[in-house]
Amino acid sequence: MADKVIELIDITFRHKIPNPKFTNPWKTRKGPGIFKMNFTLESGKILGLVGPNGAGKTTLLRVLAGIIPIDEGNIKLNGVDLSLSEGSIDEQLRSNIGHMPEQVRWSGNISVIETLNQFAEMRSAPSSSKKLLSLVGLSAKSDASLDELSQGMRQRLSLAIALMGSPKILLLDEPFNGLDPVAAKSVEKMIRELASKGVSIIISSHQVSGLVGLIDQLLLIHRGQIVADGTIDEIESRLGLDNRIEIRGLGEIPNFADLFEIETVLHSDVDGDYWICTIQNPGANAVKKIVDAGFEIIEWKRKSPDIVELLCQATGLEIEDIGMELQTSNMMPLRSKTEEE
Repeated sequence: MADKVIELIDITFRHKIPNPKFTNPWKTRKGPGIFKMNFTLESGKILGLVGPNGAGKTTLLRVLAGIIPIDEGNIKLNGVDLSLSEGSIDEQLRSNIGHMPEQVRWSGNISVIETLNQFAEMRSAPSSSKKLLSLVGLSAKSDASLDELSQGMRQRLSLAIALMGSPKILLLDEPFNGLDPVAAKSVEKMIRELASKGVSIIISSHQVSGLVGLIDQLLLIHRGQIVADGTIDEIESRLGLDNRIEIRGLGEIPNFADLFEIETVLHSDVDGDYWICTIQNPGANAVKKIVDAGFEIIEWKRKSPDIVELLCQATGLEIEDIGMELQTSNMMPLRSKTEEE
């Protein structure tokens, strides 16, 4: 069994939001955040962090990066309880975890190599700029100015800076943003190579189709809480989405209510001359029943849900709601909590 490199135990953080009073105009109250989060990540594994906008993904990454302090709970690194170690939890996280924030706007006449050297100096990290550039495929752009870089190259530069100090845990916030398919595949390849070297990686991304086949573990969050955790197959089974087939046919669409007794037809539709349906818990003769009734089947296959479908099932949200910004009231915990001012 692989070693646990990081373990979160009941981690809670609440943003402070303005709550001015006449006698205290600077008064704040506890707002949205993350609540009682528990999960572990093993060495060399890739975890996908997925949730609607405002679910708490970036907040969680910033907590793990040591940028914002936790209110409650504890974190273990390599089995060591950080609350019992020397130095603050934030300091220990910053020295052990690399963080690639979303959309760093690199610009200016300074060169790529000079930028890396400046960050190395600020972080008191060993000077390995050339090695880092080689690792992320930017050696040829070492002397290029930041203004000359494409979006894909800027993402590579952000990744190089996150890798300073050779962290064993890497946090990537929307690493595929603004990348064309070729550049996205290149970043994906780098992520795989880092994981093969034992680096544990957490990826927060809205481009969930790119996570399938890349991640080892999926963490679905909503309103600051974990609603599902495991492999994609484990979550699929847990949510009852694992035993389905998709059938595609030609001509008239069958009346499935007349054909099936135990099977559940989740979806059926017509597209020009073709029809398609998705059946839950198909019996052994489900396809044969359609053919025997005189309908033409072109193909049938196991239907695997995509990550968005898993998120919808786990949260109860509709697909059109997934990409919407959630209001502050919707970012409160799923269960009721006593508010403290």
